[in-house]
Amino acid sequence: MLKYRYFRNAVLFLLFLPLSFPFSVSAHEGHDYNNETVITITKRTYIHFQSVLLGYQYIYSYMVKGGTNEISSLAQNVIDAATLGIQTEPDGPGQHMMRHILEGAESLKNEKNVKERQEAFTSISEALFPFFKLWPNQLMRSRLKICRCKGGHQWLQPDNCPTACPYSLNKSSNCLTIEETIY
Repeated sequence: MLKYRYFRNAVLFLLFLPLSFPFSVSAHEGHDYNNETVITITKRTYIHFQSVLLGYQYIYSYMVKGGTNEISSLAQNVIDAATLGIQTEPDGPGQHMMRHILEGAESLKNEKNVKERQEAFTSISEALFPFFKLWPNQLMRSRLKICRCKGGHQWLQPDNCPTACPYSLNKSSNCLTIEETIY
Protein backbone atom coordinates (compact mmCIF):
# COMPACT_ATOMS: atom_id res chain seq x y z
CA MET A 1 0.00 0.00 0.00
CA LEU A 2 2.86 2.36 0.79
CA LYS A 3 4.50 1.74 -2.60
CA TYR A 4 1.20 2.51 -4.34
CA ARG A 5 1.00 5.94 -2.64
CA TYR A 6 4.54 6.85 -3.64
CA PHE A 7 3.93 5.69 -7.18
CA ARG A 8 0.64 7.61 -7.37
CA ASN A 9 2.25 10.78 -5.97
CA ALA A 10 5.14 10.50 -8.42
CA VAL A 11 2.75 10.14 -11.36
CA LEU A 12 0.66 13.11 -10.19
CA PHE A 13 3.81 15.18 -9.73
CA LEU A 14 4.93 14.42 -13.29
CA LEU A 15 1.47 15.22 -14.66
CA PHE A 16 1.25 18.60 -12.94
CA LEU A 17 4.87 19.62 -13.45
CA PRO A 18 4.29 21.14 -16.93
CA LEU A 19 1.37 23.17 -15.57
CA SER A 20 3.65 24.95 -13.12
CA PHE A 21 5.61 26.58 -15.93
CA PRO A 22 4.18 29.67 -17.65
CA PHE A 23 2.33 28.85 -20.85
CA SER A 24 3.43 30.75 -23.91
CA VAL A 25 3.03 30.43 -27.62
CA SER A 26 5.79 31.71 -29.82
CA ALA A 27 5.75 32.78 -33.41
CA HIS A 28 7.68 35.02 -35.72
CA GLU A 29 6.68 38.67 -35.89
CA GLY A 30 6.78 39.03 -39.66
CA HIS A 31 6.01 42.74 -39.89
CA ASP A 32 9.75 43.37 -39.65
CA TYR A 33 11.35 40.75 -41.89
CA ASN A 34 14.89 41.85 -41.09
CA ASN A 35 14.48 41.34 -37.35
CA GLU A 36 13.99 37.89 -35.85
CA THR A 37 11.45 39.05 -33.28
CA VAL A 38 9.71 36.19 -31.50
CA ILE A 39 6.12 36.66 -30.44
CA THR A 40 5.34 35.24 -27.04
CA ILE A 41 1.64 35.22 -26.27
CA THR A 42 0.40 34.64 -22.75
CA LYS A 43 -2.18 31.96 -22.02
CA ARG A 44 -4.89 34.58 -21.49
CA THR A 45 -4.08 36.23 -24.83
CA TYR A 46 -4.00 32.86 -26.60
CA ILE A 47 -7.64 32.32 -25.60
CA HIS A 48 -8.56 35.63 -27.25
CA PHE A 49 -6.40 34.72 -30.25
CA GLN A 50 -8.46 31.55 -30.68
CA SER A 51 -11.61 33.71 -30.67
CA VAL A 52 -10.03 35.89 -33.36
CA LEU A 53 -9.36 32.77 -35.46
CA LEU A 54 -12.94 31.57 -35.05
CA GLY A 55 -14.29 34.95 -36.16
CA TYR A 56 -11.83 34.98 -39.07
CA GLN A 57 -13.09 31.57 -40.21
CA TYR A 58 -16.71 32.76 -40.12
CA ILE A 59 -15.77 35.84 -42.13
CA TYR A 60 -13.97 33.64 -44.64
CA SER A 61 -17.05 31.43 -44.94
CA TYR A 62 -19.36 34.37 -45.61
CA MET A 63 -16.94 35.88 -48.12
CA VAL A 64 -16.88 32.58 -50.04
CA LYS A 65 -20.69 32.35 -49.96
CA GLY A 66 -21.07 35.99 -51.00
CA GLY A 67 -22.86 37.07 -47.81
CA THR A 68 -22.32 40.76 -47.17
CA ASN A 69 -24.73 41.74 -44.40
CA GLU A 70 -23.27 39.38 -41.80
CA ILE A 71 -19.63 40.40 -42.27
CA SER A 72 -19.96 43.60 -40.22
CA SER A 73 -21.28 41.76 -37.17
CA LEU A 74 -18.64 39.05 -37.56
CA ALA A 75 -15.96 41.71 -37.82
CA GLN A 76 -17.26 43.13 -34.53
CA ASN A 77 -16.62 39.74 -32.91
CA VAL A 78 -13.01 39.86 -34.13
CA ILE A 79 -12.73 43.46 -32.88
CA ASP A 80 -13.95 42.42 -29.43
CA ALA A 81 -11.54 39.46 -29.22
CA ALA A 82 -8.57 41.48 -30.49
CA THR A 83 -9.33 44.28 -28.03
CA LEU A 84 -9.33 41.79 -25.16
CA GLY A 85 -6.10 40.30 -26.51
CA ILE A 86 -4.47 43.72 -26.53
CA GLN A 87 -5.56 44.31 -22.94
CA THR A 88 -4.20 40.97 -21.68
CA GLU A 89 -0.95 40.97 -23.65
CA PRO A 90 1.99 42.97 -22.30
CA ASP A 91 3.69 45.51 -24.55
CA GLY A 92 5.69 43.82 -27.27
CA PRO A 93 5.35 41.87 -30.51
CA GLY A 94 2.28 39.88 -29.41
CA GLN A 95 0.37 43.05 -28.66
CA HIS A 96 1.64 44.51 -31.94
CA MET A 97 0.15 41.55 -33.85
CA MET A 98 -3.17 41.90 -32.03
CA ARG A 99 -3.26 45.63 -32.86
CA HIS A 100 -2.85 44.85 -36.58
CA ILE A 101 -5.68 42.33 -36.35
CA LEU A 102 -7.84 44.96 -34.63
CA GLU A 103 -7.11 47.58 -37.30
CA GLY A 104 -7.99 45.16 -40.09
CA ALA A 105 -11.22 44.08 -38.38
CA GLU A 106 -12.28 47.70 -37.80
CA SER A 107 -11.65 48.44 -41.44
CA LEU A 108 -13.60 45.33 -42.49
CA LYS A 109 -16.56 46.36 -40.34
CA ASN A 110 -16.77 49.80 -41.93
CA GLU A 111 -16.22 48.86 -45.59
CA LYS A 112 -19.26 48.77 -47.83
CA ASN A 113 -18.04 47.49 -51.20
CA VAL A 114 -16.57 44.09 -52.00
CA LYS A 115 -13.11 45.25 -53.04
CA GLU A 116 -12.55 47.24 -49.83
CA ARG A 117 -13.77 44.29 -47.75
CA GLN A 118 -11.32 42.02 -49.53
CA GLU A 119 -8.48 44.45 -48.78
CA ALA A 120 -9.47 44.56 -45.10
CA PHE A 121 -9.67 40.76 -45.00
CA THR A 122 -6.19 40.66 -46.55
CA SER A 123 -4.83 42.91 -43.81
CA ILE A 124 -6.19 40.57 -41.11
CA SER A 125 -4.71 37.59 -42.95
CA GLU A 126 -1.32 39.29 -43.22
CA ALA A 127 -1.36 39.98 -39.48
CA LEU A 128 -2.01 36.27 -38.80
CA PHE A 129 0.42 34.69 -41.30
CA PRO A 130 3.68 35.43 -39.48
CA PHE A 131 2.35 33.61 -36.45
CA PHE A 132 1.69 30.45 -38.43
CA LYS A 133 4.38 30.37 -41.10
CA LEU A 134 7.31 29.74 -38.78
CA TRP A 135 5.32 27.83 -36.18
CA PRO A 136 3.34 25.27 -38.19
CA ASN A 137 2.49 23.34 -35.05
CA GLN A 138 0.10 26.18 -34.19
CA LEU A 139 -1.42 25.92 -37.66
CA MET A 140 -1.95 22.22 -37.12
CA ARG A 141 -3.29 22.75 -33.59
CA SER A 142 -5.82 25.27 -34.90
CA ARG A 143 -6.76 22.86 -37.73
CA LEU A 144 -6.11 25.43 -40.41
CA LYS A 145 -4.31 25.53 -43.72
CA ILE A 146 -2.81 28.41 -45.66
CA CYS A 147 -4.10 28.69 -49.21
CA ARG A 148 -2.88 30.79 -52.12
CA CYS A 149 -4.77 31.32 -55.37
CA LYS A 150 -3.45 31.93 -58.85
CA GLY A 151 -4.08 35.66 -58.38
CA GLY A 152 -1.60 35.76 -55.49
CA HIS A 153 -4.11 36.14 -52.67
CA GLN A 154 -3.53 34.18 -49.47
CA TRP A 155 -5.89 33.21 -46.67
CA LEU A 156 -6.39 30.78 -43.82
CA GLN A 157 -9.19 28.27 -43.90
CA PRO A 158 -10.23 25.17 -41.96
CA ASP A 159 -8.32 22.12 -43.14
CA ASN A 160 -11.47 19.97 -43.29
CA CYS A 161 -13.31 22.25 -45.77
CA PRO A 162 -13.10 22.21 -49.54
CA THR A 163 -10.72 24.91 -50.73
CA ALA A 164 -12.47 28.00 -52.07
CA CYS A 165 -11.08 31.45 -52.81
CA PRO A 166 -12.77 34.28 -50.89
CA TYR A 167 -11.41 36.79 -53.43
CA SER A 168 -13.22 35.38 -56.45
CA LEU A 169 -15.94 37.81 -57.51
CA ASN A 170 -17.71 35.22 -59.64
CA LYS A 171 -18.62 32.45 -57.18
CA SER A 172 -19.45 29.99 -59.95
CA SER A 173 -15.89 30.13 -61.32
CA ASN A 174 -13.38 30.02 -58.48
CA CYS A 175 -9.67 30.38 -59.04
CA LEU A 176 -8.29 27.79 -61.38
CA THR A 177 -5.26 26.97 -59.25
CA ILE A 178 -5.13 27.01 -55.47
CA GLU A 179 -2.08 25.85 -53.53
CA GLU A 180 -2.59 24.52 -50.02
CA THR A 181 0.05 24.57 -47.33
CA ILE A 182 -0.85 21.91 -44.78
CA TYR A 183 1.61 21.17 -42.01
